[in-house]
Amino acid sequence: MEQIDNNTIKTDSKPEQTPRGRLAKAAQIISDTFMPLLIPVYCMAIAMWITPLQVLPERTRIGATLGVAIITTAIPMALLLLLMRAGRISDVCLSRRRERTLPMGISIFAFAGAAVYLGMLHAPLWLLSFFCGAAVAVFVAILINLRWKISAHAIGIGGMAGMMLWLTAAGLASVNAMIWLTAIIIAGGLVGSSRLVLERHTLAQVFAGWLWGCVCVFSLMCIF
Repeated sequence: MEQIDNNTIKTDSKPEQTPRGRLAKAAQIISDTFMPLLIPVYCMAIAMWITPLQVLPERTRIGATLGVAIITTAIPMALLLLLMRAGRISDVCLSRRRERTLPMGISIFAFAGAAVYLGMLHAPLWLLSFFCGAAVAVFVAILINLRWKISAHAIGIGGMAGMMLWLTAAGLASVNAMIWLTAIIIAGGLVGSSRLVLERHTLAQVFAGWLWGCVCVFSLMCIF
């Protein structure tokens, strides 16, 4: 009987990952890192550590940021998981346009809750206005989403750019303002590119989302 060399049989071998696969994986990591539910926490951290609010005790800054994280990230994420379990949404990324209205509505209440929470902490009006601007941006996005799938990721990172632009213009960004602004704009490009690579949005949907988020937040912060 012919003897079979087991060394020539690799039953557990895995196919090499293609460049397209690696690109998609990198795009997913970027998309998850800058998911809309995390943007308010990043913005809160910016406000606490690179503006005059940095003079507050570190314990106070950390506590306020964690409070915002619970209100705008942890609670909405828990509700999204419940909606997914109930079959109301297919995934937490809200890939289907018709499933986005209720989750985006939850975000509006979360932003409003964060504004109330910060008001109770006697936070400056400009910080409250950021969350008001974010709520308005999402509200209009819900209306647009009835007909067109505008990018929520782009709205989020655009809102962060709008906040940083206002802080820079107002002279409140006390630590390397232009470096931070440039980094956030570059991050916006990476986020937009990741949504295109993952084929979740068109270029127009990404660009419109970023522009609307930036203009809405910047305008509200200027008004207040």
